[in-house]
Amino acid sequence: MKNFLTLGAVCAIAFASCNKDNIAVQGDLNAGLPAKPQAHIPVNASGLITKNFLSKDTVWLIDGVSYVRPGQTLTIEAGTFLTSGNLKTYNDPLYGTHQIRGVLVVPKTAKLNAIGTPTEPIVFTSPNAAGSRNPGDFGGVIVLGRARINQSVATRIEGLPQPDGTDVTYGTFGADTYNTESSGTLRYVRIEFAGYNLNENNEINGLTLGGVGSGTELSHIQVSWGRDDAFEFFGGTVNADHLVALSADDDDFDFDFGYSGTINYGLSLKDPNATNSISGGVSDANGIESDNEGASPFASLPKTNPKLNNFTFLGLQNATTAATKLRAGNRWRRGTSMTIQRSIIAGYPTGVAFEAITSAGGTFSNNLVHGYTTAITGTPTPANYTGNGTSTAASANSYLLLGTNAFTNPFYSTAAASSFNVSNLIPSANSPAYGTAATFKGAFQPGVAVWTANWTQFQPKTY
Repeated sequence: MKNFLTLGAVCAIAFASCNKDNIAVQGDLNAGLPAKPQAHIPVNASGLITKNFLSKDTVWLIDGVSYVRPGQTLTIEAGTFLTSGNLKTYNDPLYGTHQIRGVLVVPKTAKLNAIGTPTEPIVFTSPNAAGSRNPGDFGGVIVLGRARINQSVATRIEGLPQPDGTDVTYGTFGADTYNTESSGTLRYVRIEFAGYNLNENNEINGLTLGGVGSGTELSHIQVSWGRDDAFEFFGGTVNADHLVALSADDDDFDFDFGYSGTINYGLSLKDPNATNSISGGVSDANGIESDNEGASPFASLPKTNPKLNNFTFLGLQNATTAATKLRAGNRWRRGTSMTIQRSIIAGYPTGVAFEAITSAGGTFSNNLVHGYTTAITGTPTPANYTGNGTSTAASANSYLLLGTNAFTNPFYSTAAASSFNVSNLIPSANSPAYGTAATFKGAFQPGVAVWTANWTQFQPKTY
């Protein structure tokens, strides 16, 4: 915060207003951001962004909640860093007064083209120095579309205070007119230290997607150290591939309100030093939490039905710590359907929990499931999976057999963060996850270079 305020003071002295498209030189080059000029993204009185292109030669500051103009496209150049700017105060009739910064919103009919590369990803991150970065330093990225949802009333996206004249509802009920609509492209993007709690169960996530259509491209995106969920999908039909969730407080992937896209290749890593959400006095942090909707009998259509292929969900190496901080690797509940196959789920007290989905249908097949207490709870109990439930701390390692050494610790450990190696997540030849390109389980194919190379960052607190 000291670094941020120093920059703000420099900007205030040097220029009449930081809210214009003026550039100030970064005041502290140790803040973890590139040593480049900084500028506030210009907005009008309603928070609508008045610029259509953000270049990588500048670190861009997002003041309060800033919106891409409906009907317009905001393009962000590969290699660009964006972070939190000035706090803005919002008086919400339901939730009171809130001060927020660093939230980028793409409303209905607007587009965001944030197209990075493996060597030049686009990074949304904390403005603070190494060792001082925490969840909530940055606001988050929210994309809203008009694809189908299963809610019959106009649905306001979670986490945002009431804006000045900008529509923050999403989705269409009862029609598929906009299912293939595009909200742009996010490719090779990192979102770090995001989150804001408007009130209980009403938070901004790392990447929030409301009613987003399948014409949108989401590929190679990492969300790290979020204050709530890493990725949350509220309805819509958008597909995605190569997603990474690291050290989230709550769920790594959350699906609601009739989401029905396909996601290929995902990595979910929990962290023993991260905070974890609590519900009813116990941990509520999951790899996946999927609901059709919140109200019984959970029957609204279309059903929430994510289709997931080749995921790796890893909780914690220590069974006692996992029992305190985590809940389930997958939590399928409240009438959701699903298709999940060829995935690894391990390191949680419960590997997979099925709750109130008996009539919802779905496919759970060819997955490798471990749980310190039990592999599978609830019904239906799938027939086509390999499961192991044991309470010993080393059981997950000896069961999974990941890495070139069959007993390599595959779990993320902040104690050994500098030596974390994604290659240890590749199934070894004697692992039950090992197989050909058509049969291996998990996010990483044996004999193939890991797809996380170059663009990801597994130590964002210290880089």
